[in-house]
Amino acid sequence: MDSEQKREESIRDKAKQALMLIPNFVKLLYRLVGDTRVLTQEKALLLGTVAYVISPLDLLPDAIPFLGQIDDLLLIALILKRFMNSIDRSILLEYWDGKDDLLLTIDKILEFTRYLLPGGVYNKIVKKAHGKTINIDYEVK
Repeated sequence: MDSEQKREESIRDKAKQALMLIPNFVKLLYRLVGDTRVLTQEKALLLGTVAYVISPLDLLPDAIPFLGQIDDLLLIALILKRFMNSIDRSILLEYWDGKDDLLLTIDKILEFTRYLLPGGVYNKIVKKAHGKTINIDYEVK
């Protein structure tokens, strides 16, 4: 197996692991909707994201194995990255029940999707969100 094949296998493995977290992400988004500290306009964005994720009809239909869930995962990561910059991080961490650090998980998703998305899509969407710096001044569960 050459280095290119190893890299592709590694990316696929990371994506599969991240896809297993979609239920945790949906629970996190749903819990944030019920939190009184989250603004109403933010809750609308969260509900739209949850609707998109659970809907079988979206940019890449969920009927397409693996790729059908990558767009859902990408949307969740982008929304949570936005929330890391707009609401108190302790609120996000209060509701996160994944075993890995939330911020690191989001960054990993945003990083490996560049190999799974067409370059133009990545540059327009992910790079813009990924370039922002976040002050990591919080305690990890």
